[in-house]
Amino acid sequence: MPCSCSNHHQESEETKNLGIAFCLNFSFAIIELIGGILSNSIALLSDALHDMGDALAIAFAWLFAKIGQRKRSKSFSYGYKRFSLLSALINSLILIIGAVFMGYLAIGRLQEPAEVQSKIMFIFAVFGVLINGIAVWKIQKGKTMNEKVISLHLLEDLLGWCVVLVGSIIIYFTEWYIIDPLLALGISIWIFFHGIRSGSKATHLFLQGVPNDVDDTAIIRGLQSDKAISEVHDLHIWSLDGANNIGSCHIVVRKGQWENQKEMKDRIRKVFSSYNVGHVTLELEVIGEDCGLKNC
Repeated sequence: MPCSCSNHHQESEETKNLGIAFCLNFSFAIIELIGGILSNSIALLSDALHDMGDALAIAFAWLFAKIGQRKRSKSFSYGYKRFSLLSALINSLILIIGAVFMGYLAIGRLQEPAEVQSKIMFIFAVFGVLINGIAVWKIQKGKTMNEKVISLHLLEDLLGWCVVLVGSIIIYFTEWYIIDPLLALGISIWIFFHGIRSGSKATHLFLQGVPNDVDDTAIIRGLQSDKAISEVHDLHIWSLDGANNIGSCHIVVRKGQWENQKEMKDRIRKVFSSYNVGHVTLELEVIGEDCGLKNC
């Protein structure tokens, strides 16, 4: 499947943005771990663990994005873009496991709330909002499922830090130390359900489900409106990575329209393209022809 210059640019931007996000996330996770120990904040320690998991997830995403840039080979006739989708699945699993572990730690601290150094907690929260805000800004425009899942990781970090920031202020003025594990528990629950949601989307695409942004019924209507087409059947649409969609279908051509196959194919591909399906394989048939498929 040939690649356009825009695809190469998209892939280059993907790996570049993921590299920047990894450096920001991993560096701050180390600093955050130290801050959590100094402040005795379970919320900071939980978020440090979460950021470590995110850094690992981003590293996976970067690696698979690099693999995805390889040209198609004899073994992988569609190329390697599907590795990006595999990364999205792994990263969703990391989100879920990290959330469960964070929740376990938070529940333990709820039973015995400990004193928290709210000033240190506040300082790290400010840096957390700034650094994760930069990371989200760099990667939020990603188009692949891989980038979308990583963007979710980073957005969760950003929102989590906003919550920790507010919590540190409340603890400073009230000394309600139970707020710290409550924040950690709330963040973990939120991450868990979003991890389930992103994982289900990635699984849907990995199992070659029709992409959510593609209306296959509308495609059929658009094709059947063509005067040269009598019938459309055996339509299949799937996605390599959440951004590059593929389609195939059987087209029954009306009598007297075979002479204009080139123009007809161009019109058919234009319909698919308007619904974000760029790579299409067509099988043309005459009326009454047995296409050889049991479900025809």
